[in-house]
Amino acid sequence: MRWNWTGNDSPQGALRILYNLVFYGPPVVAALGPSLPSEAAIVNQVAARFNIVQVGLASGGKLSDRSIYPYTVRAFHVAKEVHNARAAFFKKMGWKRIAFIYEDSLSFREYMTTLQSVLEANDVQVLLSEGVQDFSNLDTHLQNLKRQDARIIFVGFYKFVTLKLFCEVYQAGMYGPKYVWVAPFWTSNVWWINPNPSLIEPCTQEQINIVVNSTLHFDGNQRREEVLGLDFNGVKPLPEHYDYYNSEQPDSDALPYIYDVTIAIALALNASIADLQRLDPPRRLQDFSYSDDEMARVILKNADNLDFNGLLGRFLIENGSRRTESVYIEQARGTNLETSMIYQVETKQFVTVSEPVWQGDHVPVDGITRRSVIQEISSTARITLFALASLGSVMGLTFLFINIKYKHKRAIKMSSPSLSNLTVVGCLLLYASVFASGWDKTNLPDSAIVIKCHVERMLIYVGLSLAFGSVFMKTYRIHAIFAVAVKRFKKIDLPDWKLIGGVVIIVFADVIIVVLWIILDTTAVYTRSLQPYLDMTAPEKEIFDVPEIIYCSSAHAQYFTMALYGVKGVLLTFGLFLAWETRNICISQLNDSKYIAASVYIVSLTIALTIPTMTILGDDVNMTFVISASAILFVNTSMLCLNFLPKLYLLISVEEKDFHVSMMHSMGYGESSGTHTSITKQKSKLAGLRSQLEKKEAKLQELCKQLIHQ
Repeated sequence: MRWNWTGNDSPQGALRILYNLVFYGPPVVAALGPSLPSEAAIVNQVAARFNIVQVGLASGGKLSDRSIYPYTVRAFHVAKEVHNARAAFFKKMGWKRIAFIYEDSLSFREYMTTLQSVLEANDVQVLLSEGVQDFSNLDTHLQNLKRQDARIIFVGFYKFVTLKLFCEVYQAGMYGPKYVWVAPFWTSNVWWINPNPSLIEPCTQEQINIVVNSTLHFDGNQRREEVLGLDFNGVKPLPEHYDYYNSEQPDSDALPYIYDVTIAIALALNASIADLQRLDPPRRLQDFSYSDDEMARVILKNADNLDFNGLLGRFLIENGSRRTESVYIEQARGTNLETSMIYQVETKQFVTVSEPVWQGDHVPVDGITRRSVIQEISSTARITLFALASLGSVMGLTFLFINIKYKHKRAIKMSSPSLSNLTVVGCLLLYASVFASGWDKTNLPDSAIVIKCHVERMLIYVGLSLAFGSVFMKTYRIHAIFAVAVKRFKKIDLPDWKLIGGVVIIVFADVIIVVLWIILDTTAVYTRSLQPYLDMTAPEKEIFDVPEIIYCSSAHAQYFTMALYGVKGVLLTFGLFLAWETRNICISQLNDSKYIAASVYIVSLTIALTIPTMTILGDDVNMTFVISASAILFVNTSMLCLNFLPKLYLLISVEEKDFHVSMMHSMGYGESSGTHTSITKQKSKLAGLRSQLEKKEAKLQELCKQLIHQ
């Protein structure tokens, strides 16, 4: 046996060693190839030109490609199977965000790239990948991980740098219940114990132990703890051999692999002896030459069929690589490395040996989780206001039925039943807007939410125009009657159809604005996030609920809203003017003017109180709905009651033949209290003149009597 350790040399150095072995000394029939992928990628390709079968521990890259590496047999476990075990374990722990920190070299870069592809295929996101070229800047890379809130971190360095990294981890405070470090792929034993003190300066062994505690290790093979299972195809070592091996290298990571590969090469060569004798001409192992590709194929065939029980379990070669049957998930606990679970590659199931032990007594989380919570109206508020809106709708429909059925009765007829019908329809639309605004948006697609917003907008604006427009038109007719017909003794021509036409114009203005809004300014669904808060039911999971408000908006929404508000503002101002102008009218048996004025005042006061309150509570979806819906219900119900209950009372209490309209008690349209005082003075003066007239008449009668007696 000839050997030369390549160590951590460059591929050029490993290639120089290969040439020394080939050109100096007896022919190399088979070789235990380099362990580093960067070296194996060069050496194994060159060795194939000399027909040398290589059984090596290097993994990754294209070493499994027999078109490039025809004589390479990989004795290390298949990395992809271990990657699958990692992905499955991460998902089992609920981790979806992983970070990498690794040596920025070809071997580790390829390894991390393969691992990342497997993780992402299993819906595990690689949050950050820190490739390190200058080991003196490890702290800078750790701070990058910290800024990204990386909690589950996979390490890709060899032993010396890994120890240095964990010292930096201790100094950065990136250990404890919040962090989980995943050890490099090569670790299979207590590698962190009793290192050279210079490797961990300025840290101590105790500090390294603190950082390494609870770290995870994924091992495709596990060293046997006893000699009984060892069987090299019928050759079994004696117990004293095993004891000697343990006494020499009790904690070695690499030696069990090297031992099994050495045995594998020996078994492959032994199995090739008989096959070589069957060649033409027959050959022996010592007859090998670098040009004899026939012998190389025989040795390769036997290496590909290896199957024995070694120090690291079953050594079975399939398709040029060692088969991985189980992946051991181990955890550092103090100064020991203990198996927690075993991942069965074939069944993709975990066998629990002992539950993982975490420093925080709970499974660490992979970072702060922000959970969207759509702000929706509470069921209590929705049911209550929907019920009240339903009752209001029933009341409105009842008034509409009475208004239509008894429209020829004077109690109804004198109050313009056609306009009253529009008032009821407008109120019903406003009641319907309560249902539209309170409809649950949680499971609706964006297109449905946009339609809902348009419907809600149309119901409110058209409903307001119908309800208040019709009321104001009736008030306008009263205003016209007293301003023109009574005071100026002129006939007015204001039939119902003209007043209804005025209401239609107002509604048409609303419809035009809303339709232009829909056509010219595309409405979309947006989400506004509020201040997150920690879910206190499980604070250790660091789940922050982020309240989100779903709303509709568009690029020029403010202009269309201002236009609609402008129309409503003009309408309300007109109503306030009419209410003030008709404040002194008191019509016997038909007191519409005062009730209409009361409706206008209620609307104005409600708007004045509701809009500022909703502005303040804009982020509280529940209160916003309660206040706006309550305002609509209050205004609607007040308007219906003020406009229809007096009519209903007259309809019930006054017979049709006794119904008459009198203005004898009116103070006069448009007259102030000062004008009334002037009238009172004139009446007093008239009474005085009558008194004087009566006195003069009495005196005249007395004179007439005297004249008669004379």
